Amino acid sequence: MPIDAVLALLPPGDGPGMDGPTTSDPYTVSRYGLAAAGGAAITELIFPPGGCTFTETSEPGQEGAGTAWSLELSATIPKNQPMLLHWIYLNQGKRWLALWLDRNGLAYVAGEPGNGLRMGTARAINAENSVSLKLTGRCWHPAWFLERYNTSELFADVDFDLSFDFSFNA
Repeated sequence: MPIDAVLALLPPGDGPGMDGPTTSDPYTVSRYGLAAAGGAAITELIFPPGGCTFTETSEPGQEGAGTAWSLELSATIPKNQPMLLHWIYLNQGKRWLALWLDRNGLAYVAGEPGNGLRMGTARAINAENSVSLKLTGRCWHPAWFLERYNTSELFADVDFDLSFDFSFNA
C-alpha cells in the first residue's frame, strides 16, 4: 500500500522505543495497530509459491547509534504486460508499506510513515519475458510480525486495485 495511505502504524509495545499496543508475541504489531485511509487504493499481489523472497540483514549503526536493518522484498513476474508496465510507471516514485504472508502463514509488515520502502524494477525480454520488482528499505528495527492478516478486517474501508492480476491462474 502506498505509505501516504497509512494513517497509523503503531509499533509493538515490547521493545526499546516501542510504545504501541502489546500482543501475546514479541515484535508483533497488533491488529489494531494499523490503520489505512478510507477509500485508499491498495494493491494485492498474489505470487505462486516461491515467487517472492524476503531478505533482512542487520549491521551496527555509526558511532554506537544502535542497529540498522536493511530489508528487501523481491519478486519476478514471469508475464510482461502493458497494464503492469503502466502500473509501475504510475507507482514507482511512491514509498510503500508491505504486508505479506510466509509459507507458514506468518504475517509481516515492513515500511512505516516517514520511512516507506522504495520500489525498483527491471525487465528482461528473453525466454522468460519477466519483470522484476523490489521493495527495499532501511530502518531501526527488523520487519515486524503482524498479529493477524485478514484483508477484509484490516482494510474494511479501502478499495483494492484490480486493474491487473498477478495470480498466474487467470
